[in-house]
Amino acid sequence: MSFFKKILGGINNNNAKNLYGTVEDWEAASPSELKKYKENIAQAVEAKHITPGMLGRFLVVTGDAEEGERVLNNAIQDGVENAEKDYSETLSYYYVSKGKYNTALKHDKWFEKWIDASEKCVEQGQNLAETSLADIYSSCYGINDPEFDNKVGRIVELFEVAVSKHQSLGALNYARFIKKTLSSDEYRQKNTPNYKPLEEAKPYFLQAIKDEKGTQFESSAYEAILWYYVDFMQREVYDALDGYASERKLTNKNMNKLYEEVVTYVKHCGDKKVIIQKSVTSCVAQLELIILASELKAVPSLHEVADNYVWQVSKKHFQNATASIPKEECLAEMIAYFVEHKEELVKEHEFNQAFYDFIEKRIAKV
Repeated sequence: MSFFKKILGGINNNNAKNLYGTVEDWEAASPSELKKYKENIAQAVEAKHITPGMLGRFLVVTGDAEEGERVLNNAIQDGVENAEKDYSETLSYYYVSKGKYNTALKHDKWFEKWIDASEKCVEQGQNLAETSLADIYSSCYGINDPEFDNKVGRIVELFEVAVSKHQSLGALNYARFIKKTLSSDEYRQKNTPNYKPLEEAKPYFLQAIKDEKGTQFESSAYEAILWYYVDFMQREVYDALDGYASERKLTNKNMNKLYEEVVTYVKHCGDKKVIIQKSVTSCVAQLELIILASELKAVPSLHEVADNYVWQVSKKHFQNATASIPKEECLAEMIAYFVEHKEELVKEHEFNQAFYDFIEKRIAKV
């Protein structure tokens, strides 16, 4: 919401701010203050000191969406300069504030006018127009919507223009769109030429870090690329589970490379650092435990413990297996064996530091 409040603020002159207020002022104002702001804005519109867009924004933000939309739409019909921009940005603010910015929005009575105004903004070369419209389309059309295949080409086109212009949120939202939608298993199963592998999102996540440097979205860019890495780490865990089932020799080489890259970004991710670090450590530890289990299968007294542990990591991978030993009990036995036989085990495999951190916390907890 802070982004929409910022673009709707639109007032730099202190005198004008005192007269007309900003979004934050309107939201915090008393009834008498709102009345004064409205009178000032209406008089300034009448005198043509400001455009009707200010009045439309004021009405929408302060609760009279019907009248505000009417004012904004009339401004478009009257050919007022930047009226489409006012309409597009104000309706975006309204829909986000009401929790309507989703696929159900296609059925809203103002949806088509909102889209038309937003498309016009692109034609006019308005600032951030491509990013804004791409975000509208990608938020309002899901892969199961019949119209999605007709819209996805336009979404990609808009995002690629936004990326080339280094628009704020362009690269970040495009990377997120690839990660969440275009690279999803559900979309891949539709056998469409628009499917993209997850790896194709990485250059856009990296560009987002540069594009958002010093903006309010800088930490969001770092958080986004870290969740991207977590996805790949989870894939390494799933691959290890497959390898365990087929008795393939397991390795942490790819995981360690991912972990090294993660370390360079995690310190920049703001208040999400703790939860992201926990997810990263969990993935690394999980892989190492599966690798440890594969080694312990060769120990007669621990063969059953190893199997029982891995079977309970992912029931999806071992649907026909029936565990007879609780997972926590298996984990305790595996860790105890690792601590006692560490020197011997590390000769066969170099464990990640995150795994040692995990073990230390487990021991301290016990």
